[in-house]
Amino acid sequence: MKVRGIVGWLAAWWAAIGLAVVAGCGGGVGSGGTGMSAGVAQGTVNGFGSVIVDGERFDDSQVATFTETEPGVQTQTTARLGERVEVEYEGGAAMRLNVDAALVGGVDAMNAPGGFTILGQVVGVNADARRGPVTQFGGGYTGLASLQPADAVEVHGFVVRGTDGSYTIQATRVERLAAAPRYLRLTGLVGVVDGAGFQLGAMRVEARTAAVLPAGRSLAEGQRVSVLAPADSLAGAPGAAPHVRAAQVRIRVLGEPGAEVQLSGVVARFDAPGRRFDLGGTAVDYAGAAVRPDAAALADGRYVQLSGTLQPDGSVLAATVRVRDGSGEAEAELKGNVDGYDPLTLRFSVRGVAVDASGAEVGGCPGGTLAEGLFVELEGALGPTGVIAKKVECEDEPGDATVERKGTAGAADLAASSFVLTPGSGEPVTVRWSDITYFEKVDLATLAGQRVKVEGRLVDGVLVAKKVERDD
Repeated sequence: MKVRGIVGWLAAWWAAIGLAVVAGCGGGVGSGGTGMSAGVAQGTVNGFGSVIVDGERFDDSQVATFTETEPGVQTQTTARLGERVEVEYEGGAAMRLNVDAALVGGVDAMNAPGGFTILGQVVGVNADARRGPVTQFGGGYTGLASLQPADAVEVHGFVVRGTDGSYTIQATRVERLAAAPRYLRLTGLVGVVDGAGFQLGAMRVEARTAAVLPAGRSLAEGQRVSVLAPADSLAGAPGAAPHVRAAQVRIRVLGEPGAEVQLSGVVARFDAPGRRFDLGGTAVDYAGAAVRPDAAALADGRYVQLSGTLQPDGSVLAATVRVRDGSGEAEAELKGNVDGYDPLTLRFSVRGVAVDASGAEVGGCPGGTLAEGLFVELEGALGPTGVIAKKVECEDEPGDATVERKGTAGAADLAASSFVLTPGSGEPVTVRWSDITYFEKVDLATLAGQRVKVEGRLVDGVLVAKKVERDD
């Protein structure tokens, strides 16, 4: 098995046991506000302090973040606003964090007025918080109008099932890629299956030689699957249906019957008399569930977060269904240091997320104003490229908080796994990296003399890094 990234041994360990968890489990819930002690949460990142998934906080300071880029290859990465993730956790602490893109490949065509097609999958962009997380755009995109046919993109989102058997992917993040991927990724609901493959939206997937996971499972119509296929296997003459040759097909299962699960997505096929609905291809029975808030009404198109128990037929018996529409809770939450502050526009970033505080209520700041480097906690709405802050509170840096420091890096001391970071003003700080540290756009060989931003926790005056990024 190949492993890429700086932390080779940890990636190998995760690939050895973590993939089995994703393939054979993917279910279970834990604390983070649900009252349960351990499990797996699947949802959309809507903030940072710890990583925040659909409003639930998970301390991710002790784990690396990975994504599957090729069959059997776990590549270290970092979670971003709007990405879909799976968190295995216990007692509110993340034990595993996996970024789970829905689609990776080239844009086929733009679909007016609110979406596009990629790899034969129809993608919808959302600008209405009542229908789910507002779609985030990254990699230089500022909105849907920025996309062009043939662009290489990574799309995060969830399946929304139609009454006619069709489905769309409702995007939570669309990121432009710097280069075309080696492997394409497709997620959707299986259509007609035959001996050679199956239909996935408008894409024909040839799966005769593909590895089907979990091992021993058979493909069937209606299953939610993720496909990895070599980019050079994509074919299709103009006017003809496209097809790819799958290297791996992962059937997305939630776990064994009786497992506790926590999921989020958009309600479809809502059946009020039967007290049932569909959530991304999973049937949900909410007959005995508590619907929150108390005045909330379930209906098609509502974005919900639910916890419940997996049934033998693959459906979920819900215990709690929480409607998240941006009115009863913050769409986004951030906690960290102000970076790149512009006093004229009141724009800055926190934990790499762009913030517009021009209309925000600001409190607790020295002199009553924001400034570079201050530690803040903020809530706000989601715009297409970040957070539109409603409230910003300055506070002293908590001792266990993730903080950010910027400056010029010294040479890496490989024996001590450390380097010295010299800021533009103030005292230098020693930075220590570990096997979970993610290096972005810089590595140990090129570190010396680079301007970098470091995220981590201060322990006895040493900044223990979770992320080291070249400061552009």
